[in-house]
Amino acid sequence: MAAAVCAVPASAKDDARLMLGTGVFGFGVASEPHHAEWRIQYRFQQGIFGTEGVFRGFKPLVGFAAQSNGSMFGYAALAAPLVFGDEDRWEVVLEGGPGYYRQGSSSLNLGGKFEFHVGLATSYAINDSGRLGIGIYHISNANFHKKNPGVNSILASYTFAFDGL
Repeated sequence: MAAAVCAVPASAKDDARLMLGTGVFGFGVASEPHHAEWRIQYRFQQGIFGTEGVFRGFKPLVGFAAQSNGSMFGYAALAAPLVFGDEDRWEVVLEGGPGYYRQGSSSLNLGGKFEFHVGLATSYAINDSGRLGIGIYHISNANFHKKNPGVNSILASYTFAFDGL
């Protein structure tokens, strides 16, 4: 199966994606020192309103982020991938959805456990099954709780494309 995925040009199919990322948590928050963050995210192959053009439809995704301060965030979201360039090598993804936040030993109180996640990422296909990227992500509760400081992360990522769900 891996040989079949590698033999197909980057623009020929819309694969499932497994993203592994690492970077800085607490970016842009004055009261919280920066911490390391690790993230894993699975974007499903099948979505809604999919096309063969620039906009590839809305794709469901699930993810998990862990920070060096013990905080964790699990989420489900919809991604809106846009592809362009020579053989669709460039991709920009807007994503957003609800999640569950556990504070850990952090002094940063996001106001509650129910939070929202939004992100904007870009990546470049370095081969037919791998992409290098960078993204910025935001977690806040959209004023569902009394306190709503929000927090940002900036991550470098490697994404594996494969034939999946």
